[in-house]
Amino acid sequence: MHAIRLTAGVYTGLLLLLAVFFMPWAQASTLLSASPSQASYSLAAYNEFWHADEASLTINDLLAKPRSFKTTHHAEDLNFGYTRGDVWLRTQVRNDSPIPQRWVVEFEYPFLDYVTLYTFRQQLSKVQLSEVQLSEVQLSEVQISGSAVPVERRALAHRQAVFPLELAAFETVTLYTHVAASGSKMLSYNLLTPKTFYTQNDQHNFWLATYFGMLLAMGLYNLLLFFGFKERVFLHYSLFVAGFGLAILAFNGIGTLMFWSFLGENTSRLVALGFTFASTMATLFAQSFLNTETYCPRWHQILNTFRSYCWLAVIASLLLPIPAALHLMDVTGFMAALLLLICGGYCSLRRVPSARLFVFAWSVFLLGAGTFALRNLGVLPANFITLHGIQIGSALEMLLLSFALASRFNKLKRQKERAQAAMLTALKKQEAVLEQKVAARTRALEHLASCDMLTGLLNRHGLAHCAAEALERNRQYNQRLALLMLDLDRFKPINDCYGHEAGDFVLQQIAKRIAHLARTGDHCARFGGDEFVIIMENIEPDDTLDNIQARVEEAIRSPIKLPCGERVSVSVSIGVSTCQGTDDATLESLLREADSHMYTVKSRQAVECYRYGSAS
Repeated sequence: MHAIRLTAGVYTGLLLLLAVFFMPWAQASTLLSASPSQASYSLAAYNEFWHADEASLTINDLLAKPRSFKTTHHAEDLNFGYTRGDVWLRTQVRNDSPIPQRWVVEFEYPFLDYVTLYTFRQQLSKVQLSEVQLSEVQLSEVQISGSAVPVERRALAHRQAVFPLELAAFETVTLYTHVAASGSKMLSYNLLTPKTFYTQNDQHNFWLATYFGMLLAMGLYNLLLFFGFKERVFLHYSLFVAGFGLAILAFNGIGTLMFWSFLGENTSRLVALGFTFASTMATLFAQSFLNTETYCPRWHQILNTFRSYCWLAVIASLLLPIPAALHLMDVTGFMAALLLLICGGYCSLRRVPSARLFVFAWSVFLLGAGTFALRNLGVLPANFITLHGIQIGSALEMLLLSFALASRFNKLKRQKERAQAAMLTALKKQEAVLEQKVAARTRALEHLASCDMLTGLLNRHGLAHCAAEALERNRQYNQRLALLMLDLDRFKPINDCYGHEAGDFVLQQIAKRIAHLARTGDHCARFGGDEFVIIMENIEPDDTLDNIQARVEEAIRSPIKLPCGERVSVSVSIGVSTCQGTDDATLESLLREADSHMYTVKSRQAVECYRYGSAS
């Protein structure tokens, strides 16, 4: 067993030695002679690449079988877009100096899931540079980095994939790099001195901090404006900034470096989710800002439909495999860019307020977003503009839209000031009129509070108030007072047969008849559903209550013609209670006495009806 393992080890070692030296040295163009006098090199001009057809291919597998590596000449040659499979890169770096050198290998594109750097070393003297010394070759180190790798496991804790590289005097190293990414593979990488790298890093961090500070300020400012003015356009813009900022944080690697290193490969899903949500909010913001519902109803419907698609895309970003979610993100972003630009241009032609400024600001952003999407799809070459186009465009767009939103804010403020001034002037001119209206309104409210809405008679509250005043006058002048309680009979069948509207009509007609029969000083009220109350003050001796009841009964029994043309009639049961000024009577006591008499009358009428029915 030990012999087998030893033989396998020797065989693997020989394969590694042969692959490292005979394959690389056959391509002299992949050798970079790094001089400390130059601060940085682009490794694209000294690089070869190969697309792996197996996802699980290891460095031993790669070296065991010769691969057909292709030579690159420019950084654009390393922009592979959404290619399937992993990519292997190969290059050589030589130190011609007798002094050891320290370098940093930096990948420009931060959105790469896994980047693994294999370093093979050979120590040669200056005289031996043209000779191959197989005995001195070894795999020196393996370093990993990438947006899906936890920060503590990266070669350097940085938002990009960066690796330290140390070269001894007259040393030549061969670098194999394995790149696996769910998104676009933009693999431009450079060799920089540590001083240059950290100086460049400080500059990039300054601009990124400025950019994200502007995003945060604009988002919070518009959110406060929303709370102050309750204008949804400010909320929609804040949500757009939030989604966009979240996606950019994840895309640039800052979010992973500072907040969510634990997400791993789901960082790519967060990018897709953020940009797709931003497209949704951008559509909603455009509808609010341009007021398409009022000025362009057709475009409003189109944007509503597209927004529904965007919400589906947001859900799909959570469920689809990550590569498909990233493809969907690019397609959705490009569609949003094109659609909103056309809509803004149409609104500008229709002279919609602020449409021209919107088109100018939005076209700058959409140009950057479109450039970013087309670069990811491999349509445009990779360079500084296409790599950072979405950030450059969004920064300019937010500066321009800040003017548009500030103009909208000032417009709202001026409208509010003018409205306040006009209101103050109107208040000064109509102060006297307002006092009269307030008094009239107060009387009207008192009337509404005291009267029944259906019949116009007093309600219970109004009856209590009038009864209290009537009893007080009755005691003061020692007069006679009578309370009549009326309860309609055969009223429920009208509701059942003709509906409640017909019943309400009957109640209104009966209320008019009661009010017509009442004297000037009498108080008529609707006490309940089909119950009425009449309070009569100063009853003279010649005013017999029997005559009064008879007149009331006769008036109520008269047929009533309904709006439908049918004629109906109801009867009434009347209970009467009276008091003299010297009596200690109250409304409650009078109501109880009248109610008792009324039910006595009802019972008597029921008995008579029964006898009549039996006789028949």
